[in-house]
Amino acid sequence: QWRQPLNTLGLIIQELPSFYEQGMFTKQYLDESVSRAMQVINYMSQTIDGFRNFFGPEKENQQFLAATVLEQTLAILQAAFAAAKITFDVEADPHAEIFGSPNEYSQVLVNILMNAKDALLERKIAEPTIFVRLRRQHGKTALSIEDNAGGIPADIIEKVFDPYFTTKGPDKGTGIGLFMSKTIVEKNMKGTLTVSNTEQGARFCIEV
Repeated sequence: QWRQPLNTLGLIIQELPSFYEQGMFTKQYLDESVSRAMQVINYMSQTIDGFRNFFGPEKENQQFLAATVLEQTLAILQAAFAAAKITFDVEADPHAEIFGSPNEYSQVLVNILMNAKDALLERKIAEPTIFVRLRRQHGKTALSIEDNAGGIPADIIEKVFDPYFTTKGPDKGTGIGLFMSKTIVEKNMKGTLTVSNTEQGARFCIEV
């Protein structure tokens, strides 16, 4: 779960000398870079606390705005996705609320988004895009994440939530995995996490 934020932090740091050499190193750019870096570091700190408390009885469940957590999560991943030339297409209801752990919800989003990124890169999609839709419907908050990578093969789509199932090598895992993501959503947040194929790719839906 730290691999992607560390990657983002590395990209922010590597960008600094490049901007300096090109004469673009302004006070505003420095302040923005420090702010982005601190946001990632704070996320990593919260991740430690989140996993330490994961099985504890004193879970910090609370009412939170899903769009705020979504925005923070996308900001953390933005550098890595920009480097991969992947575009986000986001529509979010700013008032949609969820009861649960904001940090755990963010962990699930990171996992699903990184899986989409891997699929887009592996298949060398010409205009890689991830479509994110956050809405309130039927008294619940529904978030869908859809890519245009062509979908999940029929023979494995039923297995993606199985424990230990992966299509990646041992060094390529993106963190908690889809099994743990489903556990967080369904056991901890009393919601559902499902997957389906669309005309253009895979769509994961979280409903809480």
